[in-house]
Amino acid sequence: MADKPEDMTGGTALIRISAALEAEASCRQDLATALANERTLLRTMIDLIPAFIYAKDTGSRFIAMNAALARNMGTDAAQAIGKTDFDFHAPDLAQKFYADEQALLKSGSAIIDLEEPGFDQVTGMPRTVVTSKVPLRDENGMVIGIIGVGFDITERKLAEQRLAQGEHLESIGRLAAGVAHEINTPIQYLNDSVYFIREAMQELLAHNARLTSMLPVQPEVDADIEDLKKDLPPALDRVVDGLGRIAEIVRSMKEFSHVDQREMNRVDLNRAINSTLIIARSEYKYVADVVTDFQEMPPVTCHGGQINQVVLNLVVNAAHAIADKVKGTPEKGLITVKTCIEDGYAVVSVSDTGGGIPEGIRKRIFEPFFTTKEVGKGTGQGLSIAHNVIKAHGGKLEYVTEIGKGTTFTVRLPIVDDASEAAVA
Repeated sequence: MADKPEDMTGGTALIRISAALEAEASCRQDLATALANERTLLRTMIDLIPAFIYAKDTGSRFIAMNAALARNMGTDAAQAIGKTDFDFHAPDLAQKFYADEQALLKSGSAIIDLEEPGFDQVTGMPRTVVTSKVPLRDENGMVIGIIGVGFDITERKLAEQRLAQGEHLESIGRLAAGVAHEINTPIQYLNDSVYFIREAMQELLAHNARLTSMLPVQPEVDADIEDLKKDLPPALDRVVDGLGRIAEIVRSMKEFSHVDQREMNRVDLNRAINSTLIIARSEYKYVADVVTDFQEMPPVTCHGGQINQVVLNLVVNAAHAIADKVKGTPEKGLITVKTCIEDGYAVVSVSDTGGGIPEGIRKRIFEPFFTTKEVGKGTGQGLSIAHNVIKAHGGKLEYVTEIGKGTTFTVRLPIVDDASEAAVA
């Protein structure tokens, strides 16, 4: 009986130790679960950040990356571990990344907000990325790798370029409008003077003929004088026609280069398009004839200057398409410009007899900076700007094309009636 208390005491101790161990194990399990949940939360947060986040070792091999970068590189985070940029990018681009990172590892100095080229492996399009890279250190302060963060700023750069181009075009428009205004006055003086000279010359020749007929003896005919009397009137007619042509070009330039106001205005599209065709004549006159078919249309509420620019881009593209087709031949193509009303839209179509748009690039023609033209001939902005302008007007820019026969671009602008405008106002 004397041993029972000892057994009971020992048993109680064992129970307590077991309970303590179970409590510790449970605590460890809870801690492990909490850590796992925390890692999952942290990973989810990193993957949701709209940035390229990664870590590399001293050999510039990936040891971690978030989902955004993995998608951009056409892989997944797990498969990228242990690989380098040479496994995903062109050699010259990968070499640049490697050189920058090795210089950082050697100096220990961070790279902050470096704007550099990038590439989207999924879309196959070049990108612009602003990158920051900092040294990754261990507990002893030794550099054991790098951590990088990059932001895709391609759209922002394109927007900045479009804004700069718009401001540049606006400045040119103001200058052209001013020059056209200055030219208009002396042209009017010249035109009035030539009209006066032509009428006066006719009267002088008629008066001279009457005087000559009254002489008792007719003077000997001077061949040079007779030639002058014959050639002067048509020469003056050509001067009048030329000045009229100049006046028409200047008037069209004033209308085309008129700087838009912030508010939309009611625009006579037929007149605006006719002015644009006059301005664009130097682009097409050697390679194509232009035929117009303008139907009667009500004024359309829009930014007239922007629509002029759209039509100009379409006509110039048509001229270039025809020029590529007839190059080296005496042939000329045909550009047809039509307007009409259709299903509540003002419709403008520009057709050409060029070679058509190759099927492989049709999905890309409205992309900014995409062009098939040689360097210095095109920037790839024309159709992109036209598409954005028409979209901003609530309209549509569409096209149909056939290889070897040509392309037709169609602009559809909504017609706002007076009642609708009053309701909006």
